Amino acid sequence: MFDRNMDGNITKEELSNSLDNFGIFISDEEVTQIFESIDVNRDGFVDVDEFAILYQTIVNERDEEEDMMEAFNVFDQNRDGFVTFEELRSVLSSLGLKQGRVMEDCRKMITKVDGDGRLNFMEFKQMMKGGGFAALRSSQ
Repeated sequence: MFDRNMDGNITKEELSNSLDNFGIFISDEEVTQIFESIDVNRDGFVDVDEFAILYQTIVNERDEEEDMMEAFNVFDQNRDGFVTFEELRSVLSSLGLKQGRVMEDCRKMITKVDGDGRLNFMEFKQMMKGGGFAALRSSQ
């Protein structure tokens, strides 16, 4: 789809045109940055191996996002789209984790990321990537 002339390489112009066709409109400067990050051997083309690395990165990120959504759904016990102190404590406790024994630890984990006491999916991801658990390490 990207290699329009089927020569086995993707040029910066082919990348730009393909992104436009997908409805992704970005500046020439951004296309250049993306292209240069993909063109590992700096030959001015993105070959099959370089494209495979990009594709794998995209797939891995998607898999991580799906895994994170599954985890969020486990914690969001009442399915209201938010994880509360109580839900966090309940799941951590059921997993046998020490953070689940003390409600104050759960409060610290959530308030480190968000002050309203409820985490939406984006905030939950931030907590799981270190924001909330780091709050416990820095306070002990």
